[in-house]
Amino acid sequence: MKKILVMFLLGTVLVFSLTAGGSGDGKRTTVQFWGHVNNAWNESHKAIANKFNAAQSEIAIVPTFFPYDDFEAKIQTSLMARNAAADIYEIWGGWGLDFVASDRLSPVPLDIVSDLMEDSYDPVFGAFRGKDNRLYGVPVEFNNEYGGMLVNKVEFQRQGIEYPTTWAEIVDVARRTTVRRGNTFVMRGLDFTTDDTLTHTFLSMILSKGGQYWVNNRFRLTTPEAQEALQVLLDWVIVDQLTNTDSATGAQGDEIDGAHFLGQNNAMIVPRGPWVISMLDEDYGKKYGVDFDYIKFPFYSNIQAFTAETGWSMCVPRNTKVAEEAWTYVRYFLRPENLMQHNINCAQIPPRRSVVANPSFVRQLPYMAPLLDILQYGRYIGPFNTDVLKLSLRDVFVSLCLKDGRFANVSAALSFLENKLNTDLRL
Repeated sequence: MKKILVMFLLGTVLVFSLTAGGSGDGKRTTVQFWGHVNNAWNESHKAIANKFNAAQSEIAIVPTFFPYDDFEAKIQTSLMARNAAADIYEIWGGWGLDFVASDRLSPVPLDIVSDLMEDSYDPVFGAFRGKDNRLYGVPVEFNNEYGGMLVNKVEFQRQGIEYPTTWAEIVDVARRTTVRRGNTFVMRGLDFTTDDTLTHTFLSMILSKGGQYWVNNRFRLTTPEAQEALQVLLDWVIVDQLTNTDSATGAQGDEIDGAHFLGQNNAMIVPRGPWVISMLDEDYGKKYGVDFDYIKFPFYSNIQAFTAETGWSMCVPRNTKVAEEAWTYVRYFLRPENLMQHNINCAQIPPRRSVVANPSFVRQLPYMAPLLDILQYGRYIGPFNTDVLKLSLRDVFVSLCLKDGRFANVSAALSFLENKLNTDLRL
């Protein structure tokens, strides 16, 4: 699951009202909207809610925002209650599988489904598809951790190096620019071992070689494609020594990963999702186009395919008394002009093709350009707990890097990982 780093207001709840489905001023039907605390996102949600409230006199949208660390539990409690505490939730896709399985969410009305299906990318629905093949959530973003990489513009220019465009060029540049003093990295040529990047790179490499990691609702990792992918990533650490496992283990702090190393001028190339760009500005004062650029991270082989998780989506609970009014607001929010403004405000990749195709979007968020023309190649990562996958892969990868003796070779490690995932996830 991606981390939300933009101005967390930990311990603070922005509460406007706590009773769902009320009658705000005696004339309007009150619809409670719940989201998580994130300054940019909260301001955007409030602006759209105010715009909706001002445009009609029958429904009043009331937003409430909770600290991220508490938010999933609060949704769970609300869903299980006899009466809803909220009428619309913004739910992370990683939680969607459990909430859909609990049968506590309302199916999306067919008119919304029809509109979205014609205009959206497949991965944005995956976690909210029920066993009945109905949708139980509507996407507000395309969550992507593959296809783009941060590059240290200042260092590339200082050393007179062109930006790489192929895997071979990436490795060549990384080898030439890595600087170590003993076991300390002064400059990491290529840092990729944070959970999100390691997982999506590994799985996307398998797909790009024509392999599959998910077969008959089970993990299958004992394949030539998986072995090649893991060996290449392992060699980047052990053989080429382009980085180490600090980003995977949090050895230099829980929030340290390649993006932070680049912010500290200790990394040249960092494959990462675009959401970290605002963090580089806020935490390190680094400016896109001045201190760093965001360019394409190419596909590993000849097949254009990458994995994507389902991102933040809007859901309406079964226990609300104002479902019709709630879905009315969701329809309004999903209008391309409203959704685009929200995606721009929150630096999100749009889930709708019509928004992606609008020149105004990339004009206002130019760093998104490297990703927009590959979105059609995204494949839903799969109907399983991605946190379990990421942590398990991370532990196996770190063990191999450290050569701690747990695994005789990559083949043995993948056999262990396949069995562990299928067992832990009860597949």
